[in-house]
Amino acid sequence: MNNYSIRNRLLTGMFLLLMVALIPPFYYFDSSLRTDILRDAKSRAVTYLNTVAWTTHENRFSNIHEFDAWLKDLSRYLNVRVTYIAEGQVVADTSVPYAKLTQLPSHADRPEVLTALEGKTGVEVRYSTTIHKDLIYAAQAKQAHGVIPAGVLRVAIPASSASERLNRLEAGMIWVFIFTTFGTVLFGFLVTRPFLISIRRLASTAQSIGLGQYQRRIRTYPGTEFEPLVTAINDMAQNIEMHLRMVVDQKKRLEAVFDGMTEGVMVLDERGRIHSCNTALINMLNCLDGCEGRTVIEATMQPDLQQAVDDILGSPLPKNASLVLELPDSVYLAVNLVPFRDRQEARKMVLVFHDVSEREQLERVRRDFVANVSHELKTPLTSIKGYAETLIDAPDTPHSTAVKFLNTILRNADHMTKMVNSLLVLARSQHHKDSSQLAAIDGDAVVEQTVRDMMPAALEKNIVLQYNAEKKDVRVIADLDGLSEVLRNLIDNAIKYSPRDSTVSVGLHLRDGLASFSVRDEGSGIPVESQSRIFERFYRLENEESPVVKDGSAGLGLAICRRIIRSYGGDIWVESPIHSDTNTGAAFIFTLKKALQS
Repeated sequence: MNNYSIRNRLLTGMFLLLMVALIPPFYYFDSSLRTDILRDAKSRAVTYLNTVAWTTHENRFSNIHEFDAWLKDLSRYLNVRVTYIAEGQVVADTSVPYAKLTQLPSHADRPEVLTALEGKTGVEVRYSTTIHKDLIYAAQAKQAHGVIPAGVLRVAIPASSASERLNRLEAGMIWVFIFTTFGTVLFGFLVTRPFLISIRRLASTAQSIGLGQYQRRIRTYPGTEFEPLVTAINDMAQNIEMHLRMVVDQKKRLEAVFDGMTEGVMVLDERGRIHSCNTALINMLNCLDGCEGRTVIEATMQPDLQQAVDDILGSPLPKNASLVLELPDSVYLAVNLVPFRDRQEARKMVLVFHDVSEREQLERVRRDFVANVSHELKTPLTSIKGYAETLIDAPDTPHSTAVKFLNTILRNADHMTKMVNSLLVLARSQHHKDSSQLAAIDGDAVVEQTVRDMMPAALEKNIVLQYNAEKKDVRVIADLDGLSEVLRNLIDNAIKYSPRDSTVSVGLHLRDGLASFSVRDEGSGIPVESQSRIFERFYRLENEESPVVKDGSAGLGLAICRRIIRSYGGDIWVESPIHSDTNTGAAFIFTLKKALQS
């Protein structure tokens, strides 16, 4: 890319412009100087020729040898070669000894000699084989004069002097050309440096904007020619920043709505793989590492749901579907499947998951309730009806037997009354949980009174019922009847589920600024799988080791306790087992807020 940079292009352009500006003048002046110098040299040769011819004409010689010697002397002064040719033969030559003149070849065919014989002055530049140099020859015809026969007088001067002048001029012009080129390139480099720095800054800012730094702006630029480009880039960055801010705001609002939904939402792509899902769905499916990219069956382990997705995506006609999934831990999800098409007309799908576990649990509880209540009511009603019909059909029944029958009827009626009262207490606690008139009551006194009331039931099984209080006169926020109901239920359950000759402990302690009530027994304990359900309505824990006495309970006691305690702003839970050596025992603990001391 550097070979095509702006700087290289500018420097290349300047270099080419310099070539165009210098080479033609250089060639022109070189040609002109070469022509002028050569013409001047030829002119000097003719001048020498005329001088020698005039001098020769003014002298008289006794013989040719004297003429040759005189020409040699003249040649030393003029620094020229003089040759006299008669009938093609050299009779005198300043560069050749007189004795060797006869050895010279004929000069009759020399161009300058031929021109001179035509009556003109012959001028020729030629390499001399005699002295082995380039010479400029000038020749003219001469008439006979004394001992000198008619012939051609020729003068030769070295052409090397002219060539040397030309070479010096060319070398000088070449150096001027080199220095001019170097200076031009250096000047162009220095001139374009600030320009290119500004362009790099402009490009860097534009690149930063392209990488997402939309707050960047171009403040300086190389010249006014770049102003429209800079203005367009700045406006583009501002518009992108504004639109991006709007998109981000909308995206955050949508994400907040998406993640704030209690319903789980799953979006599938055209291949049926999960494109995105919200936080609620991740929590529902326990996808700690995310669900994106998986298939529906991989995320939910529900073949029915995968089959429904495949049917909808494979159907030529759009259609919706819904079904209910049952997940582990008694979790039920109602799923609505809605297909849609994107801009590319690819069919995709949205799945909305509703957690209907509570509804399903309530439905199950309702069914259990109906079954339990029907069973609990049917047994005493059958007994009441049977004994009543017996008394009616046998009016002469002995008094002792009739009393026994009536006691059975009364006991079954009490059984039904207790169960109905439990239902009424639960309904009342649920209805009035927000309107209860709470007050500061003495929790210690309530515990002591409840323990005294439950003592007879404990004595029936020879159970030691004891109360341990860390501090007396602990005042809590509650109401007397509700707190008594909770303690009575918990102690009653502890007595029922404890074996004979065991101990039930009731405690009151202060913990983290709260009053902590506890009821501990030595029964068989509560299985881990049941600990999360024992506070549900109508749920009854029955095991073979510690069977529950059928006394009218329908699994409402602990549900009543949790409802009452939570209406007071407290909490209740179970810990089991509490005796690690025997793996037995259970502790029901609930906390209440302490009342401020007046």
